[in-house]
Amino acid sequence: MASQGTTTLDRFLTSLAEIVRDRDGAKLQDFLQIEPPLPDVYGQMVAELRQQYPNGSPKEADLLLRCEGLVPKSKGSSAWTSFPTFMKLYFSFLRDVNVGNLLETYNLLKVLLNQCVIALGDSQFGIVVLPTVLYLSKVLAKLAMGLDRQPELIAHLLRLEAGSDQDETAEKVTLVEKSANVVREAFIKCLTDRSGTPGVHGKPEGKRVGIYLMANLCLKLLFQCGKLRNAEQMFASITAQSPPLKYFPASQRVTYLYYLGRYLFSNNLFFPAQIALQSAYNQCHHQAISQKRLILTYLISCNIILGRFPSRQLLQLPESEGIADKYIPVCQLIIRGDYIAFREHLTVNSSTTEWFARKGVLLPLRNRCEILVWRSFARKVFIHGGFLGDPQNQAQRGPPPFLYLNKLEAAVRWLQAQHSSSPPMIPFATSLAASAEKFQFGSQVVSIAPDLDFAYIDGPVANGTAPDASILSKYADYLCPDSFFDATGQRQSNPTKTLVDGSPDADYSQYELNPYANGITQEAEKTSPLMREIESILASLLTQGLMRGYLTHRNPRFAIPGARLRGALPTGFPNVWQTIYARESEDTGVPGWVQPPAIMAAPAGLAGGGRVVNLAGARPVGVQ
Repeated sequence: MASQGTTTLDRFLTSLAEIVRDRDGAKLQDFLQIEPPLPDVYGQMVAELRQQYPNGSPKEADLLLRCEGLVPKSKGSSAWTSFPTFMKLYFSFLRDVNVGNLLETYNLLKVLLNQCVIALGDSQFGIVVLPTVLYLSKVLAKLAMGLDRQPELIAHLLRLEAGSDQDETAEKVTLVEKSANVVREAFIKCLTDRSGTPGVHGKPEGKRVGIYLMANLCLKLLFQCGKLRNAEQMFASITAQSPPLKYFPASQRVTYLYYLGRYLFSNNLFFPAQIALQSAYNQCHHQAISQKRLILTYLISCNIILGRFPSRQLLQLPESEGIADKYIPVCQLIIRGDYIAFREHLTVNSSTTEWFARKGVLLPLRNRCEILVWRSFARKVFIHGGFLGDPQNQAQRGPPPFLYLNKLEAAVRWLQAQHSSSPPMIPFATSLAASAEKFQFGSQVVSIAPDLDFAYIDGPVANGTAPDASILSKYADYLCPDSFFDATGQRQSNPTKTLVDGSPDADYSQYELNPYANGITQEAEKTSPLMREIESILASLLTQGLMRGYLTHRNPRFAIPGARLRGALPTGFPNVWQTIYARESEDTGVPGWVQPPAIMAAPAGLAGGGRVVNLAGARPVGVQ
C-alpha cells in the first residue's frame, strides 16, 4: 500500500471496506454522494485529494492501489477489478468536477456511471453497487433532462466540442439519448442476472430486483428525447426474461405500466394501451393526485378513441382537475357530428390544441376520432331523413330500414354552408364554401392548401403567352431553359427563352387528355365527387364494424337488414366501445406486460377438485 493518507480519507476508505465486506449496498450508496450541497466532510476529503493526489500526477496510481484494498480477498474467486477503478473515478470526480461547466460535469458523471455499470456485472459482488447505479443514473438523468430543456446553457460548449470537421449530415445524439444508452446497459445487467429461477416462473432475486427500476428510468429518458423505437427491444427482452410484474413493488408497477401504456398508445395499439393505463390508474396511490392526473391524460384519450367517453363522476374527481375542460368539448363535438367544427377545434393553429400537442395526443385524437364524428353525423341524418321501418307491419315482409345517400350528401352541403363564413385554417380545417360542388378535383370534405407550383393553374394568364412574372422568376430554369431535348431526343437551344411546353392558352380540345375517359360510364358521370367520397366513408365505417348493413351503388342507399328484433338504430349503429371490446378482448395479453402463467383448473368431478392422483400403479388400457 502507498504512504498513509490523511485522516479523513483514511476513515472514509476504512468505512467503505467494511461496507463492501458486509455487502451493504444501501449504505454504500449513502456514502458515495455527488450532488451538491455535500456535507463538510466531503469538502475536507476533496482538499486532501487535491493535495495528496493532484490531477495528472504519478500519485494517481497510488490512489488506485489504495482503492484496490477495498475488495475483500478470498480463495477460489476472481478479484472484483472493476470496483477499484470505479472508486478511483469517484474520487477523481469529487476532486476535478467544476459545476460551472455543466457539459464537463455531464461527461465526467457519464464516465463514472459507465464504470459503475461495469462493476455491476460482477456475479458475486455486483449486487452491492446496484443502489449506487440507480442513484448515479437518476443524477445523470436529471442533469441531462435539465440541459435538454435549456440547451442555450451549453450550446457554446457543444460547438467547441464538436469542432468544424464534424459531418453535419450525421444524426445528432443528444445528451438525454446518451444517458439512456448508459442506463440501458444497467438494465441489461439486471435482466440477465442468473440468480434465482429465470423467466415467468421466477421471482425477483439478486440484481433482478432492479429490472423495473432501471427500465422505468430508461423509458423516462427515451420519452424525453423522443426515441421510442429504441424501447421496442427493451419490452421484448422483458417479455422473454423478466419475472412477473406483480412481484415488484407498487411504485415500480405503476410507473412501468404508465410508460408501457404510452408506448402502446404512440404505436396506435389503443386497446392494450387502455388495459395498461387502466391498471396503472387503479394501482396508483389515492394520494398521488399528480401521478393519477398524468395517467388520466392518456387513459381518457385512449377511451375516447375506442368510443368510451369519461363519466361525470370521473371528471369530478380531484385528479381530473384541469383536464376535464380539455376533453368535454371533444366529446361534445363527436356527439354533435359536425366534422368541420371538430377539425377547427383540433387544428394545429388553434389555441385550444396547444395542451393536446404538448401531451402528444393531438394527432391520435384528430386522426382517429373523425370517423366517430362521421358515424354520429350519419346516425343523425338517418334518424331525421331515413326510413326506420314500418312498426305496424313487422310481421309482414317489407323493405329493411334504409337511408338514401343523397340526403346525406345534402346534409354535408348544408353543413359546409353553415361554415362557409368561417376563417380558413389551412391545412387541416379549412372550411369549404357553400358552392363546394363546383370543385371537380380532390376531396370534397377535406380542404388542402394548393401546391405553390400550380397556384396559377385556375387563374388568368398574365400576358397571354407566359405565366405570371412571380412564377416565372421562380421556375424560369424549368419553364423556359437555355436548351432542352425535343421529342426525338435531339438537343435544341432556346436563346429567346420561350416556354418549352408552349403557351398556356394553347387549345388542346381536339386531344383526349383523360386516360380513363373510355372507361367512364354514364352512371359514373352522374355521381358527384362528394357522393363518391361519402360512399367511401360509409364503407370504412362498415368495414370497421362501427355501422352494420350494406351499401347499394345504383340508386345509392345504406340499408340495415335484420332490424326487426332490435330496431334500426341498435342494429345499424351498434355501441362503438362494445363493438371494439368484443373484437379486441379475444386476446387480453398486453405486449411487454409479464403475467404469471395461468393455472389450468381441473374440471369439476375429476381428481377430487384439484388433488394430485398417483398413476404409478395404473394398468394399461384394456387390461382387466
